[in-house]
Amino acid sequence: MLKDYMVRVKLLKHYREQRALSYVGKVKTQSEGWIVLEAKGVMVGRNLPGGAQVDALAANVLVPRENIESIAVLPDTFDLNAIQVAIEGQQIRLVVKGGADCLLGEMGEG
Repeated sequence: MLKDYMVRVKLLKHYREQRALSYVGKVKTQSEGWIVLEAKGVMVGRNLPGGAQVDALAANVLVPRENIESIAVLPDTFDLNAIQVAIEGQQIRLVVKGGADCLLGEMGEG
């Protein structure tokens, strides 16, 4: 179970032009079919400043399992109010202090 863990949930893209979307936050509850997070959305897009747009406020989000591409567990010390994004080559990554950076998407997406 991932309850109370800090995670990055990367969603599946259903068509080529769709922007890559991830949620970064704390797992509130989960079942076999879905996961509920208190999280901020992070959308990747080539025309966005810095390569990504981060929600200003956290919200409760229910994500169906069939829409999840991957889940990365973040350190408990991850600060949801200080989300940083870095560009490495063509990749846009979530900066994780005290852990491995997480892929959010690529510059050509969206």
